[in-house]
Amino acid sequence: MLRKVIGTIPQKATIRFWQSPHFWIIVAIFLFDTFIYYVDQSPWATSPPFTNSFFSSVHDLHRTLFLVPLVYAAFVFRVWGSLIASFFFLCVVLPRALIFSPYPDPLLRALIFVVAAAFISLLVATQFDRVEREEKARNQLNTAYRQLKESQEQLIQAEKLNSLGQLAASIAHEVNNPLSGVLIYIQLLIKNITAGKLPKEKALNYLTTVELEITRCSQLISNLRDFSRQTQPAFEPVNLNEVIEQALNLVAHSALLKHVDVVKELSPTLPEVMADLNQLQQVFINLMLNAIQAIPQGGTMTLRTLSSGAGEVRIDIKDTGIGISRENIQKLFTPFFTTKKEVKGVGLGLAVSYGIIKQHKGRIEVDSEEGKGSTFTIYLNACNNEER
Repeated sequence: MLRKVIGTIPQKATIRFWQSPHFWIIVAIFLFDTFIYYVDQSPWATSPPFTNSFFSSVHDLHRTLFLVPLVYAAFVFRVWGSLIASFFFLCVVLPRALIFSPYPDPLLRALIFVVAAAFISLLVATQFDRVEREEKARNQLNTAYRQLKESQEQLIQAEKLNSLGQLAASIAHEVNNPLSGVLIYIQLLIKNITAGKLPKEKALNYLTTVELEITRCSQLISNLRDFSRQTQPAFEPVNLNEVIEQALNLVAHSALLKHVDVVKELSPTLPEVMADLNQLQQVFINLMLNAIQAIPQGGTMTLRTLSSGAGEVRIDIKDTGIGISRENIQKLFTPFFTTKKEVKGVGLGLAVSYGIIKQHKGRIEVDSEEGKGSTFTIYLNACNNEER
């Protein structure tokens, strides 16, 4: 509520103070309070309507009225407004204390009240300054966080495109295989139709095979399109086994080219997790590509999913590659760090994967030994009944 009120007041306005309507309101209140403060000294103050009334004598309540313009000045013009208003308050009460006051020690009474009022006004000014600074810092923090989120999304997309670049050759080969099959069967159809000896059953078999190969190409291209699309994170219940299968379809030919056998140990009773499917697929593709590239020539990549207990799901991506030294394990998730001798990226893959898993409130661990291979283990929270 206080911040909303502050938002209606010009904060450290660039216009001159006398051009602000708030200044003239404060002046008007000061004049009204001054009139009340000195009205008993006027000739008509002794007339019957004013005798024994609020205006017939001055006491501390009249001085209290000056707190209104003092606090108002502190609210709008902060410390300087508070100091100037307090000075004018002193100028108003001094003549009364020195000339008209019937009380003992009038000057001391007036000074004590002015000092107390000035202190309250300064306290209000400093508190509003503090709230204003906090609000400004909060806005800057929100802006920085928003920019960080945008940078993270751009980084994720850049790494995704980098993964696509690494997959380009194998994907082209993967698409070329079914297209070659389609071409062969179409040529056979043309040859048999021309020769006039094409039984209906044989023609249907050819066309069925062509349809299957085209569907295979279409599915691969569809997977690529979905993977490369830049989307806002959308968390929903996800079947991890299906995500792993989709990721594997995109890297399968890369594994085939390096003679890497893929072993799948996917739990059929694996619970779903609340996640962004596209981002998890990116993590799995990155880890699978790393595993394949870590195997010099011929080896095994094992993909395992299981429930690890405590409401968590565990995913293992294990390879029989060259492994990682203890020294390098500590740096694996550092941006731009890479253990690859051949430059195939910019060293952001694992850092981005780590960030995605953290965003999913999970964790990623590495177990590796040089010459024996590596295992990357991901832990994610399983969906509860309410999330489903």
